[in-house]
Amino acid sequence: MAKYPRIDWLISQMRVVGGAEIFVYLVIPELKRRGWDIRLITIVADHNLSSLLEKHGIDVLSLSAKSKNDLSVWRKLQHIWKRSKPKILHTHLYHAGILGRLVGKSIGIPLVFCHQAGPENNRPLMRTIIDFITSHLVDQYVVPCKAVKLILNSREKVPLEKIDCIPYGIQPPSDRYLKSNESWKKFSEPVRLIAVGRLVPEKAQGVMIDAVNILAMRNYKLSLSILGDGPLRTELETHINQTNLAASVFLLGHQNNPYEWLQRADIFVLTSLWEGLSVALMEAMAIGLPVIATATGGTPELITHLQNGYLIPPNSPEALADAIEFLIHHPDVAKQMGENARKHISENYTIPRIVDQLERYYWKKLEEKALL
Repeated sequence: MAKYPRIDWLISQMRVVGGAEIFVYLVIPELKRRGWDIRLITIVADHNLSSLLEKHGIDVLSLSAKSKNDLSVWRKLQHIWKRSKPKILHTHLYHAGILGRLVGKSIGIPLVFCHQAGPENNRPLMRTIIDFITSHLVDQYVVPCKAVKLILNSREKVPLEKIDCIPYGIQPPSDRYLKSNESWKKFSEPVRLIAVGRLVPEKAQGVMIDAVNILAMRNYKLSLSILGDGPLRTELETHINQTNLAASVFLLGHQNNPYEWLQRADIFVLTSLWEGLSVALMEAMAIGLPVIATATGGTPELITHLQNGYLIPPNSPEALADAIEFLIHHPDVAKQMGENARKHISENYTIPRIVDQLERYYWKKLEEKALL
């Protein structure tokens, strides 16, 4: 077998825990375990996920930038790569993607891959312009779903043949978190809803709160636990108080082990206005929890309506309330959806399977460049 080459992963930051950060955190140790010479470089320092990766024996370098726009990191990266140049540079998140392609190509790194996670429907025009004029420096774009591939093609004019899909994945949950058949004879009262995601506009958690309010007016007893932190926390707290739902809706902040919370819930809800491929959604599906999610971005690539989940239009509290009500009255459908969801994730979206795809991808591109 060919010797495993050096790969650097460059990411903007690991402080805010989102889909890209979780992907990096889960995949890098598996690549190292399989023999890849891999190093993680972060633009902004953190003492959270990076420290945990170091405990796994991962080589982590921080450029210690004051912000993601700190121009001093250009010189730091040049210095690092002139001393030890990888054969592959794989970037994650916007700032790392731009910096990596500019510095990487100027240094002569043979392969530069840019990982684009989500559709970013509110993306500033300047980001799109910069991405467009520097896209020729990227050897290949990697995206988690077909929806993002089509957006890159239409928005940044990246040719479709220059975009490859490698989905996100999750660590298989322990058997103790799996939903049991007994739990589906009927729903508990109150029906326990759960959501996991950053408190940011695109996640639209206000839609969930409004749906709970609608169902309360229909005399249903529900609770909603929202896991995650973000800039909209105060706004959501005000929304909860204004709808008199402080005894029913709970903002629980970031939780290190969401499975502990998912296992105790009855229905998972995702109300995103746009998505790439939601890791939180996959985690809920993986334990057999019935899921209701908006049909945006890559979500319809994960969910077949009423087979392994329930799809609703975005920004519609009424549609979400109706979907919850339907599942409450059809626990047999909820049970079957959960079982199908668990099977779908275990067969297609676990970290070992995703790393299999990534390894084949790396070897293929190295061979095409005659770098083996």
